[in-house]
Amino acid sequence: MENILTLVNSTEFNIPLQAKFSSLHGMNLMSFMQGTTEILDQTTRNLFTQRCAGLGALIGPHFHHRSQDAIPPYSFDPSLFPHLQNLPLEPFSHGIARYVPWKAEYSNTQIKATLSGNDLYKNIAVKNLEGQNFEMVFDVKLVHDGLLLNLTITSEKPSVIGFHYYYSCPPNSFIQSLVHPIYRDQTGWKPLPSDWLRSKHLHFDLSQEADFGFKPQACTEHPYYTIILHTPSYQVHLEYTSSNSESTSWQLYRPKNSSFVCIEPLSALNPRDPLLNHSNLQLKIRVVK
Repeated sequence: MENILTLVNSTEFNIPLQAKFSSLHGMNLMSFMQGTTEILDQTTRNLFTQRCAGLGALIGPHFHHRSQDAIPPYSFDPSLFPHLQNLPLEPFSHGIARYVPWKAEYSNTQIKATLSGNDLYKNIAVKNLEGQNFEMVFDVKLVHDGLLLNLTITSEKPSVIGFHYYYSCPPNSFIQSLVHPIYRDQTGWKPLPSDWLRSKHLHFDLSQEADFGFKPQACTEHPYYTIILHTPSYQVHLEYTSSNSESTSWQLYRPKNSSFVCIEPLSALNPRDPLLNHSNLQLKIRVVK
């Protein structure tokens, strides 16, 4: 049983909006639809089933894989987490938050969900699975022009939070965003290639594969950062802010020939080495046709 929390609303033109979250599985966003348009790649549901990835997974309290000395020793029965057979080195990729149930209260248009390191999962304290204590709060509102997400963490050690959403990526799609002229690959920060720029904006053709980080810039018209996924039939506008503008970046992940692209706002400039014990991300997802 997934315990799906379904939010419903409509646009100012009476187009239905619907968002579904699974509180038993890491507050994963299972679906976000405007009318008949589904923006999450539903073919990634198998990743959700296998290891709590895919669809609309969260990031936190850590990013991707930790160093081996940062992973706490575990004494639990590995059969409690069937995905471990597929993740022998890092048992909880991208943090424990996506693997365990959250406590949630909700109405037709809002959710307030919380996760504490002191919460028990199968009689094990969540902080013992993550290797530190923490508190996370996730506030969700489905409003007339989009989905509002507010994620906050306070942690014992430096931590990172983020949204690891798998957006549908049909052929001829591209990313547009205002960023600093640098990008991060697996070895560090480098100058942004000139062929990734168009009118001073990042213009990334999604026929390419990608696993890069970017440092966003806010434009003069508004205080938030904007990332736009252009597809042939609609646009997904991601508008986000962070509690510390100097400690934020976003990751673009696109495997070769995949049907999805991950656009991941993060509360750290270097998510593998975060500096803050308290951080917040506010993200608004809008579908524009």
